[in-house]
Amino acid sequence: MSSQTPTQGRQCVRLDKINVSAGGRRLLENVSVDLPAQKITLIVGPSGVGKSILLRMMAGLTETFESAIRVQGEVLIDGRSARAGNSGVVFQNFALFDEMSPAENLSFAKSNAAGEPLNQTPLELLDQLRVPANVPTSRLSGGQRQRLALARTLMFNPSVILYDEPTSGLDPLTGKQVAQLIARTHQQYGKTSIIVTHDYRSLLPIAEHVFLLNPETRSLVEMPRDQWENIEEALQPMATNVRKSEEVDEYRLVSDLQRRVTDFFVGTTQSLTAIVGGVPALMPLWNNPRWGLRYFWHFLLLVMGPTACLYLIASGLISGFVTTYFTFKFLPFSAYTEPLLLEDLLTALGFATYRIFVPVLSCVLIAARCGAAITADIGGRQFGNQLDAMTTFGVPPKRYLLTPIIWSFLICTPVLTFLSFFAARLVSLIVFVFTHPDRGASLWHYYFHRGLEEPEAFFYSGFGWLIGKLLCSGFGIAVISYHGGISPKHSSTDVSRSVTRTILWATLFVLLVHFVFAFLEFENIVPGGK
Repeated sequence: MSSQTPTQGRQCVRLDKINVSAGGRRLLENVSVDLPAQKITLIVGPSGVGKSILLRMMAGLTETFESAIRVQGEVLIDGRSARAGNSGVVFQNFALFDEMSPAENLSFAKSNAAGEPLNQTPLELLDQLRVPANVPTSRLSGGQRQRLALARTLMFNPSVILYDEPTSGLDPLTGKQVAQLIARTHQQYGKTSIIVTHDYRSLLPIAEHVFLLNPETRSLVEMPRDQWENIEEALQPMATNVRKSEEVDEYRLVSDLQRRVTDFFVGTTQSLTAIVGGVPALMPLWNNPRWGLRYFWHFLLLVMGPTACLYLIASGLISGFVTTYFTFKFLPFSAYTEPLLLEDLLTALGFATYRIFVPVLSCVLIAARCGAAITADIGGRQFGNQLDAMTTFGVPPKRYLLTPIIWSFLICTPVLTFLSFFAARLVSLIVFVFTHPDRGASLWHYYFHRGLEEPEAFFYSGFGWLIGKLLCSGFGIAVISYHGGISPKHSSTDVSRSVTRTILWATLFVLLVHFVFAFLEFENIVPGGK
C-alpha cells in the first residue's frame, strides 16, 4: 500500500531575479528560472560557484549567511516566499540530532510538520528505510545515517525536498544506491525533489530535468536532454576558470592577521549586544514544550553534571585549605599577634570566603569549564548543520537552545557556587582544628560565621548581593557561550577557536560583574560589625 501524501498544488519552485555574490565575486546575476513541480531536478556546476548558497536560499536559510555573502531576489515555493519551514533539506553531512534516538529525530520533525503530518509512525518509516530504531543515532553507519536524514525530512512532510550533494565522496556503487533510494522515495511520496551536486554521474539516470549553473555567464539554464552526455565536457573549462578566479579573489588576499583583528572587535561588539539582547530569551516560547524541556535537561546536565560538581567541590576544597592554612602559617610575629587577631582573622576569613573568594573563583571556573562545554556543544551543532536543520523545521534555535542554556546557568551557577562554599567551609574547619587543637571547632564555628549570621535570619548576611552577582554572571556566561557557538564554523579549528574566545570573554565578563558589585556591595560594610 502506498504511503504517498499528495502534494498541495503543482506549483514550481520559482527563482525570481536572483543575484548572489561571495567575497566580492559575483556568482549569479539576475537569474529567473522555474524548477518543475513534482519532478527530480538536478542543479549541477563545478565546486565554488554558489550551488550551496542557492540551496540555502530555497531552504529559507538566508539569515544564516555570513557578511561576505550577499543575495538579492526572491524564491517562491508553492506560490509563497521561501522561508524556513516550507521545504525540507537532506544535508550533505546529514545534520542529525545525535543526542536523540532515531525515532526521536523523526518525532521532532513530525511535531513541527510543514503541513498535514505524514500518515506513518516514526517506527514504521524507520523500518521501511531499514534504519535500526534501537541503535543510538551517533553509532549508525553512514548509509543508515543518510536514510535516517531522509526519513526525518519525509516525516516533516514538506512539498519540496532539497538534497545537498547526496553522493559527494561516495564510491560509484554506493552513489548508485543513494540515487536509487532518492528515486524510490520520490516515486512513493511524489515530492518536488531538487538535487544540488557537482557529482552528477550517479544521479543523472534518475533525473527528469538538469539545470547548469554557469559561473562564466553567472546564469542557471536548463540543459536539453540530448545534451546531458556533454555535461562533463561543459564543466571542465568552467572548473578551471573558477580556480583561476579564486586565486585572485580580493577577499582571499586579506591577511589572516587583519581578519583576526577584525573578528576581535566584531566579536567584542557582538558579545555586548548579545548580552543585552538575551533578556527576551528568558521567556520559554517553545512550539512544543516536550522538546523545549528535553533540551533544557540536556543543557542542565552539561552545565551541572557530575564532573562539574566534582570540579567546583575540588576548587572549594583547595580554596578552603589555602586561605585558612596560609593565613595562620605566614602571619607576621604569629606568637604575639595570633592570640590578639585570631578571632578577627576567622571572622574576616568567613566573610571573604562566602562573599568574595569562593564566588569569584567559582564563577571564573564555571565560565571556563561550563561555558566552554556549551560553546563546544553549540559549535558542533553549527558545524554539523544541526542548527540549520532545526531552522528548516520551523524551529528557531534561539528558543530551543538559548532559553534552556540561560535557565541552566541561572540555576546551576548558584548551586555550584554553594557546593564550592560548603566544601571550602568544611576544609577550613578541618585545617583550623588540626592546626589549633587547643581552640577547637566551636571557636572556629562562632567566629567564622560571626560576620555572616544574623538573628532569626534563614540566609547569611549579604545573600541577596551574592545571588545577584551569581545570576548576572550566569546569565552573561550563558549568552556569551551560546553566541560563541553559533558563529559560522567551517572546520573543527573554528570550533576550537570559538571555545577559546568564550573562555576569554566569559571570564572577563565575570570579573567585571564582581568588580562592579564590589563597589556597590562593600562600600559601607565592616566585617563583623552590625
